[in-house]
Amino acid sequence: MDLAGLAVVLRSALSHNCEERKAAEESLNQLQHTPQHLVRLLQIIIDGCCDMAVRQVASIHFKNIVAKHWSPHEGGEPWKLPESDKRMVRDNIIEFVAQVPSLLRAQLGESIKIMVQDDYPEHWPSLLHWIKCNLQLQDQQVSAALYVLKVLSGKYEFKSNNERTPLYLIVEETFPLLLNIFNKLVRIVNPSIEVADLIKFICKIFWSSINLDIPHHLLNPKLFRPWMALFLNLLERPVPLDGQPSDPHLRQSWGWWKVKKWTIHILNRLSTKFGELKLQKSERKMSAQWFQKSYAVKILGRYLHLLNGIRTGSYLPDRVINLIFQFLYFSISEYNTYHLLQRHLDIVLFELIFPLMCFNENDQKLWIEDPHEFVRKGYDYIEDLYSPRIAAMNFLIELVSEDEKTNLQKFILFIAEILRRYNEAPIEYKQYGQKDGALLAIGALCNKLKQSEPYKSEIELMLVQHVFPEFASSAGHLRAKVTTLVFLPTYYLRLMLHYVPVFCF
Repeated sequence: MDLAGLAVVLRSALSHNCEERKAAEESLNQLQHTPQHLVRLLQIIIDGCCDMAVRQVASIHFKNIVAKHWSPHEGGEPWKLPESDKRMVRDNIIEFVAQVPSLLRAQLGESIKIMVQDDYPEHWPSLLHWIKCNLQLQDQQVSAALYVLKVLSGKYEFKSNNERTPLYLIVEETFPLLLNIFNKLVRIVNPSIEVADLIKFICKIFWSSINLDIPHHLLNPKLFRPWMALFLNLLERPVPLDGQPSDPHLRQSWGWWKVKKWTIHILNRLSTKFGELKLQKSERKMSAQWFQKSYAVKILGRYLHLLNGIRTGSYLPDRVINLIFQFLYFSISEYNTYHLLQRHLDIVLFELIFPLMCFNENDQKLWIEDPHEFVRKGYDYIEDLYSPRIAAMNFLIELVSEDEKTNLQKFILFIAEILRRYNEAPIEYKQYGQKDGALLAIGALCNKLKQSEPYKSEIELMLVQHVFPEFASSAGHLRAKVTTLVFLPTYYLRLMLHYVPVFCF
């Protein structure tokens, strides 16, 4: 079938007429293994003069054929696509992936991912050379090369060491070119959102290359130092204000905030890879010592600066806050970073962590609109992985474990003051959100409180004065909060059964 006829069939697949649509789908199913069919689909996808709806149907059909038939899924299954067609598709799809609209690029990207997984390097040895050549060109060629390199490096992100050998060659061949592009992009004055997309590609390529293990090529300080300088530059520079969406959900996925998130992701991963010197292999101890000495404190200082913006009302995405507190958690075990952390501890504890633990406007909105979802989220372990509140709680628990005498006492005195002010305030001035945060903090630290004096002997009084009365609270979220304090020993549960009726009736 020629291009014009295929376009007609694809358009019929969108028909509102059920019989016409089914006939078109049947025709496409019969054509999928015929010579040149895959090539013609690709031609329609990249044809800017063709109707977008037809191009989209073609891209979906193309992706489905590649997913099902690019390679046999079982041993002994015959190859259904002609090798000549596959070769022609491989040679052309990477040239156009950056030129098509994002709606079509998503489908082509999935197809390229399958091709890379199945064919590189044995059946696609020229791919790396193509990437290198295009990285040295301009604009769309560079964008296409970065896109394909992101897919290629992603193939080896979770591979074991003995399967990562091709990745080491990829890093050696492309990272010098990547660094040059990265450097030029970072130096652009008033960069556009398209620049953010290119930097994000570079960050994802770097991430895939170091996620499980840092390639030996990058352990050379002369090669590693320029990368770190650029990442620290991105971390320090403010996110452009122009173009930021006003909607918080859209703003979190905005290109420049994505760049910030991936930069922090990378620095966190490098810090964990180079942390715990005693656990490092002998050949990496020097690199780990150099990283801790040169970068760990710098990274922490910039993270604290970002968090400080929250106090003045600056915006910071939840995922960025989550990642920063993950870094702070691991900073406690290192002398140099913990020493810096101690100097800012009061601000971190009382002006950053505690407000994150309090019941806020977003919580209130969800509680009113969907209380069942509010409760469900409290037990969603996947969501906890990305929650700034949970990351702050984990940091707090580790902090009081590191220095119980100083840090636990300091924080509990602060919580006691919050509870005292709440009890003394007239009902119209009670800070229900702060009381919710205080109860959450007590629950988070329950194990320490039950084991340590003088807190252990004060638990009963605390429950009677500050927990049990909230079973009769006018704030529904507080009633829900006190029912989740499941840390109580059996004795205190019996005590609760004795006191709760007094407060509720």
